[in-house]
Amino acid sequence: MRNGILLTAAFMLCLAGATQAAISSIDQVGQQFSKKTLSVKAGDTVRYQNGDDVTHNINIIDAADVTRDMGLQKPGEQIPVLFDKAGKFTVRCGIHPKMKMVVTAE
Repeated sequence: MRNGILLTAAFMLCLAGATQAAISSIDQVGQQFSKKTLSVKAGDTVRYQNGDDVTHNINIIDAADVTRDMGLQKPGEQIPVLFDKAGKFTVRCGIHPKMKMVVTAE
């Protein structure tokens, strides 16, 4: 029984020491992203907030040129995007091609 308690205590200490994933926010205003570049840790989430009065369409493009289409984003809506693996990602609006930023997940 004592070994079970020690194992449970060790497991809880490991959980307590684990880092939580972070959430960053990027605004979209004037058909632009609020930042041109952003660095996050793999496993972090970036929340894209549409502060414009027009619809956007977030696309995440990885180094292999694979695109994740996050769908239409109406004014006032937020879209959370999980960057679950390391890499460099181009983020674009599928409707407004001049809207572009780069997210680097380490």
